[in-house]
Amino acid sequence: MKIAVALHRDSDAPARALVLPAIAGSAAFGAAIGSFVGGRQILYAAIKMPIFLFGTLAVCAALFAILTPRAIATAVRTIFTTTMVLGALAPPIFLAGVSLPKPAAYSHMVLILTAAVAIAGAWSVARLKAALPSTGLWLAWIAIYAFVGAQMGWLLKPWVGYTMVADRFIPLSQNLRGNFYEAAWGTLLNVVR
Repeated sequence: MKIAVALHRDSDAPARALVLPAIAGSAAFGAAIGSFVGGRQILYAAIKMPIFLFGTLAVCAALFAILTPRAIATAVRTIFTTTMVLGALAPPIFLAGVSLPKPAAYSHMVLILTAAVAIAGAWSVARLKAALPSTGLWLAWIAIYAFVGAQMGWLLKPWVGYTMVADRFIPLSQNLRGNFYEAAWGTLLNVVR
């Protein structure tokens, strides 16, 4: 119920008033992600999740501004919606993270997190469609944010540590080798073979 109230109120609030709640919601979800490994990974993931969302927005901002005059406000509202849903899902995910057997349930945790992101993303994308003047603009927006976001997620990985060791926060030196798209293609080839 509180999520519905928060999401309803965001339509009247200035975008800058939504940034701190969005950071809090994304940090809560990040902490839930880190709960699988525990310890410092909870803090690392809680810091990385807001960096991921707002870093992706920062990279996309100029292109979004070309697409629509109120792009930044619309993007912040979309991130706010995403983070409110993710924040609401954080407590059960945190519980799953501390309860699942380690490291055997790594794939289970990844599936739980993927489902949470899919739910939050679907809700946000539906609200974004209502905020944009055309379906073409909406599809372009999604494509741009997804393309940049996938690589941003790659740069900030690991999110769920399968090695059960905290990840050194942002190991960019390792993550600059290759990219998300190259890794996805390699994975697809391995599955097909």
